[in-house]
Amino acid sequence: MEIPLVLAYFLPIIFLSAFIGHTGKRFVLYLLWGFIASIPVVLLNQAITSNFPEIVSMELNISPLIEEFFKALPIIIPVVLGSRNNNRDILVYALASGIGFSIVENWALFGKENLDFYALLIRSFSTSLMHGCTCGIIGYGMVLIRDSHKKTLPALLLGFFMVAVLIHAVYNLNALYMGLAGAIADLFLPLLLFLFLLVCYHVDLPPLFRPDPRDFDPPA
Repeated sequence: MEIPLVLAYFLPIIFLSAFIGHTGKRFVLYLLWGFIASIPVVLLNQAITSNFPEIVSMELNISPLIEEFFKALPIIIPVVLGSRNNNRDILVYALASGIGFSIVENWALFGKENLDFYALLIRSFSTSLMHGCTCGIIGYGMVLIRDSHKKTLPALLLGFFMVAVLIHAVYNLNALYMGLAGAIADLFLPLLLFLFLLVCYHVDLPPLFRPDPRDFDPPA
């Protein structure tokens, strides 16, 4: 494969590095997790496809669920266990995990297609940004809800997870069935998500979602 085409796959990493201004060991570890997460996703997708051929569309029904779960796993577990990281770090780590996953997926999906550099660049950038942002939504959701009452955490966590899954499924729906309009939508949707997360990165939103201690005080 030509060097420019390889660079097209890895451009999202450069983009993310510019976004955060630096990289560190944890950033690299979460990026590597994204690479590794593609393995169980591929195996599960193949197993489900072979055992349940009646499923209408793996890209809409199953893949978004499986992919978002494995991408966000290293983000969800520490928060559930009570580990506390810097709010911005969690968002960056989530983005890194999603983009790492997308690089391997893009390589598998587009590697056999005869795409020129610019077509590959656009598709790689769009899908990588989508994967990074959907995982970023889950990661930032963890930031917003980690101070909530323990009884509400599972429902809130499921809510952010399902938002990410829904966005992922809509992206796939556009790519598969909406033609040129879908392709244009898939180019702008990840950019809008990224702008939203960029605001979250620079604005301290968690205090707005912090529960009021008086809500849990016993009545006088």
